[in-house]
Amino acid sequence: MGFAGRSTNSIPVPGAYAFAGWVFRLFARWMSKPGSDPLPDLNGRATVMVANHSSISDVFYAIATLSNWRYPARCLVRYSYFGNPLMGAFLRSIDCIPAGGGGSDATAIALDTLASGRPVAIMPEGRVTPRHQREPDGMGPFRPGFIEIARQADAQILPVALINADEVWDSRSKLPRLLPIRRPSVTLGVGTPIQLGDRDDATIEAEVRAQRASILAQA
Repeated sequence: MGFAGRSTNSIPVPGAYAFAGWVFRLFARWMSKPGSDPLPDLNGRATVMVANHSSISDVFYAIATLSNWRYPARCLVRYSYFGNPLMGAFLRSIDCIPAGGGGSDATAIALDTLASGRPVAIMPEGRVTPRHQREPDGMGPFRPGFIEIARQADAQILPVALINADEVWDSRSKLPRLLPIRRPSVTLGVGTPIQLGDRDDATIEAEVRAQRASILAQA
């Protein structure tokens, strides 16, 4: 399948972000048979991308795809990962936003990012959800907050989902499978933009889950 390539929504990609994406595409091709859906036309609107969280490698595949689309979303990542000097420096180099504590206001940074014309990406499960803890639709429970960010920014929500990323690096392993006997197919699937309008949060969350469940069912 392969990466879909540059999208019609392309915006400037910072140098460190572009370099990390190139490295991660090499990683992805070595560890798996990667691919992505094309990014739909987002009509220049502020966009909050909402992804699942099934693997430690999710951020790597996300940056590989986002930089290839030329659509460099800033990913919200749990603030504790920034405490490691090497990991923290790396996450800052690709413009990740510390979330969930640590003295920074992730919501304010996300809103500023969206106002500047750059998308943000959020994994509302808040942690890697092991297979045995996922609900029948393939995801864990959502934490609140992503819909409110979209409302405040007058943004649309774009559901996305990584399929089979945990075949490369699951939550129980300290390292990815460095010498895979077979390379699994890992795909970033893309749904349809959701306009919030005056619908309530429960209805919007249900649509996000339904779209992502449909993507994950392709596994």
